[in-house]
This record gives sequence, structure tokens and C-alpha cells, in this order.
Amino acid sequence: MKITLTCNTGFGTGGQGGCLANAATGLNQFADLTVLCSGEEKPQTSFPVYPLGSSQWSRRLLATPVLRRRNDLAVLLSDLYFDKQVSKYLKSQSCDLIMGVAGQTNLGFKAAKQKGAIAWLYCLNNYLPFMQQQIQQEMEFLSEPTVATMNPIMLQRFLGECEQADLIVVLSEVAKQSFIQAGFSPNQIAVLTPFVDTNRFRPTPKQDEVFRVLYVGTIEPRKGVPYLVDAFIKAEIPNSELLIVGGTSTRALRIFMENTLSKHANIKQEFWDFSRVDPTEVFGRCSVLVLPSVEDGFGLVALEAMACGLPVIVTSQCGAADVVENAVNGFVVPPRDIQAITDKLLFFANNEPTRQEMGKSARITSEKQTQEVYQQTLEQIFRNQGLLN
Repeated sequence: MKITLTCNTGFGTGGQGGCLANAATGLNQFADLTVLCSGEEKPQTSFPVYPLGSSQWSRRLLATPVLRRRNDLAVLLSDLYFDKQVSKYLKSQSCDLIMGVAGQTNLGFKAAKQKGAIAWLYCLNNYLPFMQQQIQQEMEFLSEPTVATMNPIMLQRFLGECEQADLIVVLSEVAKQSFIQAGFSPNQIAVLTPFVDTNRFRPTPKQDEVFRVLYVGTIEPRKGVPYLVDAFIKAEIPNSELLIVGGTSTRALRIFMENTLSKHANIKQEFWDFSRVDPTEVFGRCSVLVLPSVEDGFGLVALEAMACGLPVIVTSQCGAADVVENAVNGFVVPPRDIQAITDKLLFFANNEPTRQEMGKSARITSEKQTQEVYQQTLEQIFRNQGLLN
């Protein structure tokens, strides 16, 4: 069997790239795998990975001051360029199964299915119209009307992908429920929970007494960072710090962060590339990770933090809630609930022995989400789809 896996991101870079690497590692065990991704750099792998470059039009748009606020159009142009390159590749290559990321593979699906291939839609978020609804609600809160929304053409492409897909693969039960609520049959959806390298992401001794709250990820509307900032300020925890690792995606959030950093010396912003540095340099300094997303298909950083021995606070609309057990390895709180986040931060700050025990439980949880378990789940999906005896 020849399998083509496609994703418009760098292989192994960021949350999407990490999930792409997860899927590639698993699929490579079953068949002749080819990975198509974006960028120029070819990673060192045991299977062929072809970077397809990136859209010049998308880069030009983002470099133009008047137009750079149209992030929705930049994403669409990037995905269209990538999808066209995938389609062109598939027209000249054999493929029995294509697994493509949602919003990026409409043309690729058409090209593959015309040659008789099976199509699996790999959705790294919740159901995209639900995601759009959450983003729009946040943009109203931020008074930023257009920049972070998904382009209508992207949503149309996604719905076309859903119609073509023989199976939709998601990262969590949370994401699966968003599809079921939209009218999809549970049998159309398979859950494939990500895994992390627990040797690379590992506990390390904390070197200071600062109660340090960590957020890692792009500061974008659906990630809910302003709710975390407000909760941290409200908690007024002595000898505490909020460390935000990542850049902003919109003008309103950039201004929000500038104002926040200028007013609060114990809120800091840093930039790290965990694909190139030891992640424990960041996780090892922290006490708890908070992922306050209003929408997140999983949130791989939560599992990475747990592997580093940190308890986590995530929302019920974040897929990582699948692996969080309340008061055991972290807490699940309602989205947009500042008071709930405040209360949990105060709990951890005031109960250091319990925080440490919950961190140990978090590590145990991460060790259960192994590559072997991932492989077994993927094998069962193949069997359920009649692709293995």
C-alpha cells in the first residue's frame, strides 16, 4: 500500500508539525509512506519527505502594511498553493491512501480519488465552523473585526473535503463531539490521540522558588490568552510570574501584550523553538501550564508539559481535556472563565506538596500516551476500515 500524508507546515515544527510527525511515524509502519509538507528544509527521516515550498503571494500579502491584517487571505493563499502542489504531485504518482490536513487538501483529495485512492481527512482542530464561531466571538471581544477569521472559501473547501473523506481522523474526543454535534455519524470519526517523546520532554529540578505559570503557543484569538492574563493578575500570588512563550498573530493582541508587559513586571514574553533547543530549559522553570483555549483540537503542549512533570489547567473545549483528570494531574475549567482559572492558580500556589504530587501524576499520564499505544490505535483504525486483516 502506498500512503501519502500531507500538511501545510514544517515537519516536526510546532503543534501541527508535531502531529504531522506523529502520524508519519505511525503510518510508516503499515505501508510505503511519502510525506508532503511546506517549507524548503528536508528533515532527516527513514521515509521520503518532500517540502513543497510556500506561497509567494501569501508572503507578499503579509509583508504589505495595508494588507497584512488580512491573515485569513494569507492562510487561504498559502493553503491553495500547497494544495495545488499536492494535486500536481498525485497526478503523476500512485497512491492508495491519502491522509490530508483539513482545509489544505480539497484538490489533493480529488486528484487521489480520481485514481481510486481512499481519502482520510486529518482534522487538527474541532469542526471548523465551530472553530470559526469561537474565533468570531473572540474578535468581538478584541474589537478586531476581520483579521483572524477563516476565509469563507476555506470553509467551503473544508466542507468539500468532508464530503470526499472516507474517514475523518481527529485528535480527541472533544473534537469528535464537535463533529457529532454538527450531524456527523460517530462511525465517520476516528480519534488518534497524539504522543510525545518522554525522553526529550522530562522532569528537571526547579532552581528557584518563583511560582511560575506557563503558556506556550501562538497568541491568537482562539487560544484565550487574555483570560489567563486577567486570571493571573486577579490571583495576586506573591513571588509569582506569568511566562508567555510565543508571538502574537493579530494587531489587537500585539497591542494587548505590549500594554500588559508595560504594566506588569511579573508577566514576561519569550520566544523559543523547541524543535532546536532542550524544552526543559523552559518547562523546568515553571510550576503549572495553562492552556486557556476557547477552541483547540488537542493542544500538544499540554501533554509535553505533563511529560515534564507539570500539572496543567485546560478548558473543556481543548482536546487535551481527554488526558486531564480533575485534581489528579490537573484541572479542566470552562472556556472564558477567568474566576475558575484564578481559583486553580491559587490552589496550586497555596498547596505546593499537592502541586508536586499532581505533577508526578501528570508525568505518569504522559508515559501512557506512548508511540506504542499510538501505533496500536492506528492499527485498530486500519482494521476497522478493512485495510488490515
